[in-house]
Amino acid sequence: MSAEIPDWAKTRGMPHVLSIPKYVPGKPVAELEREFGISNAIKLASNENPLGPSPKAMDAIIKNVGMTNIYPESTGPELRKSLAESYSVSIDQVILGNGSDEIMQMLAHIFVGVDDEVIMPQNAFSMYEIVTRLFGGRSVKTPLTYFRPDLNAMAAAITDRTRILFLSNPHSPTGTIIGKSEFEELLDVTRERGVILVLDEAYREYVDSSDCPTGVDYIDRSENLIFLRTFSKIYGLAGLRIGYGIAQPWLIQLLNRVRPPFNVNLLAQDAASAALLDSDHFSRSRETNSMGKKFLFDGLNSLGFDPIPTQANFIAFRPNCDAESLYLELLKEGVIVRHLKSFGLPGHIRVTIGLEDQNRKFINALEKASEGLSRDKSL
Repeated sequence: MSAEIPDWAKTRGMPHVLSIPKYVPGKPVAELEREFGISNAIKLASNENPLGPSPKAMDAIIKNVGMTNIYPESTGPELRKSLAESYSVSIDQVILGNGSDEIMQMLAHIFVGVDDEVIMPQNAFSMYEIVTRLFGGRSVKTPLTYFRPDLNAMAAAITDRTRILFLSNPHSPTGTIIGKSEFEELLDVTRERGVILVLDEAYREYVDSSDCPTGVDYIDRSENLIFLRTFSKIYGLAGLRIGYGIAQPWLIQLLNRVRPPFNVNLLAQDAASAALLDSDHFSRSRETNSMGKKFLFDGLNSLGFDPIPTQANFIAFRPNCDAESLYLELLKEGVIVRHLKSFGLPGHIRVTIGLEDQNRKFINALEKASEGLSRDKSL
């Protein structure tokens, strides 16, 4: 058997599919422990909630696991109703996805054809480019300025071929945010030019800045805007794959035409509905993140590294040594972080903010690894 694609299949398939970049996930703990023969490794690479899921969500899963022989309601009406109420929008403005990235793919399916353009930051979540190329579109990448998306550059990049503009706020992988006034200017431009503006708010629940825009404030007066959120981060349900989008009803209707039936599984719907009701878990998650962020910033600064100010649950930083070598040394110490080469930032590393003992283990491992690299360099 061969893993190489036969020539005949290349000619019968869509040639642009072969150009799609592979998504690079964070390294799993089990794989690391097998590879290095170690135990008690920690993963601070994928921005997961270190507290785990809400107890109410876990209870909902246990309660309903016996119903998994039955298909769920395809549109998730109960969860959509809860989300609509929490955002003060109508239920027909809400769509669920198997992760928010599935909704990105639905949007590309509707609006992107061969040689259509999609604008995105140069150093951003790779799914923006993947869903663009999936339908033959062209990725138009604009640079970051001080590790933030340059909204002036994004607006200037719009042409008659532009169909979608992806903007994350807070931005991943840097954790930086854009302000309300600059966002409103970009929103006006995209609306005038007939471009769908996708505001990816995966980390919005962690933000404590009053100047950070939130998509729901603009939905009613912006027919071209959709904002996306996820239950993978602060709600701790990454393993269940569930996200959602909110937009005006006409856009949700179009998305439902390409949405696969039963795309969000029964347990994900039930767990997400329960998680929305657990304000204690939500508050503890924010508090844990806030305390951990301060500890890690202090630790990184004390080691002479350069952390980027963040409004998310992760910190990106430039080490004072080779980033890839440091990443590999941290793996040997049983700490998985994210080398940002796949984001186009090869000189930087990103670490997820964890629990107190995880954060301490990371700083200790970082100090040991960087000292070892410095000694090797001086020999």
